[in-house]
Amino acid sequence: MKFLAGPFYLKIFLGPIFILITGYNFYIAESTKYESDGDAASFVGLGVSLAQHGKYGHLITEGGLINSFKGNKISEEKLHFANHSTWRPPVWPLIIAGIFLIFGYQLTYILIFKFLLHFLGIFIFYRTLKLLKLKEVLVIIGSFLYAISPAWQIYSRVFLSEPVTFFFITLWIYLLIRNVQKKSGPIPQGFVGGLLILSHPYYLFLPFTVWFILFLYRQIKFKSLLITSLLAVAVVSIWIIRNSIVLDTNSLILTTSSGAVMAKGWNKNVIAEHTNTKGDLANEGLVLEDYDFNRNKGYGEVEMLQLYKDATIHFINTHPEMVVPIVGKKLVSAFNPFPETPKPGVLETGRWMFHLLALVALIYLLIFSRNKLVLTLAIGLILSTIGITIITYSGFRFRMPQAALELLLLVYAINVKVEKLKRENKEYKFKNTMN
Repeated sequence: MKFLAGPFYLKIFLGPIFILITGYNFYIAESTKYESDGDAASFVGLGVSLAQHGKYGHLITEGGLINSFKGNKISEEKLHFANHSTWRPPVWPLIIAGIFLIFGYQLTYILIFKFLLHFLGIFIFYRTLKLLKLKEVLVIIGSFLYAISPAWQIYSRVFLSEPVTFFFITLWIYLLIRNVQKKSGPIPQGFVGGLLILSHPYYLFLPFTVWFILFLYRQIKFKSLLITSLLAVAVVSIWIIRNSIVLDTNSLILTTSSGAVMAKGWNKNVIAEHTNTKGDLANEGLVLEDYDFNRNKGYGEVEMLQLYKDATIHFINTHPEMVVPIVGKKLVSAFNPFPETPKPGVLETGRWMFHLLALVALIYLLIFSRNKLVLTLAIGLILSTIGITIITYSGFRFRMPQAALELLLLVYAINVKVEKLKRENKEYKFKNTMN
């Protein structure tokens, strides 16, 4: 049994399982690619807009954008540009546009890219675990669990930005650890930290929180903290400046959807109805019910952003008795590993089981780990989640990309526990020998 458990035989055993699962996921993604709608179709539309017009915005389509890909209509006809937009973060649409320009207007090419990117992410995660000097068996098992992550499988089948953000978190962690171990400089992780934020603004606080805690733990110097932070801000600022120019506003805008997202997390129904699986389906218009504004006016994207922000602040100021209950509800929901509105399916079950194990590992490391780098990642994840959850809200979908970090903490916790058991076993044998 010990012989069979060796790393080589473990790879032989897990390899075919990974190939079968990956092949099945690609088959499902390919066979359902024309069924995408909502947010997923919106990202594809932005990619088409950038590829055809060099502009980031909405298109005028007849019969739906995704249907236009059937029969290769997108390649034959140039869709009409409607107006500029900043509703979505830019990284994933820019990548989609590049895929269309280089390879052609086929949804299959986007799927192929996503799966190839995941393969690269698996390799980077493997190298990350090696940097932490974990046992080879744990490195292989951890990489395999990363490869077949239930959360990744769910989102690999649609055109949402979560899998790309999942990759950027993986890359950022790898570069972060290399920097702490003095194997690379701060510039790469600062740049990737900016890209991470532009992939999904939910992770706005994560890089800066981790860098600051590392500085407090004296794992990096102030110079490194300054360089990474300034570079990340510079990367994000390029997009903010673009928004100011294109949208003709003096406001600092990351995405115009941020106002609606705030409103979803701050309204009278949050305490009773908010869940970690349906938070993004909440009605942002609830904060406008008791807010005095011109209801006959046609509001633009930037104006709606400001309207939702003003209405949200008004709700908080006029309902002080609800602030603590709402914050408490959202924080409990953010860290709850169980789906508060259950969804059927093997992958959904696998996802909440992973969340549960990750939460246990997080608590275990906070108590028993003495590794300042790992503690920083754990504390940084907690504090950044608290920060963004209070301002907006959290949920299973938003949390999907951080599965890379949670899995790293889970594997490291198992390694700590194994080493602890070995030490206790040696001490027990030594005491028996002395007796």
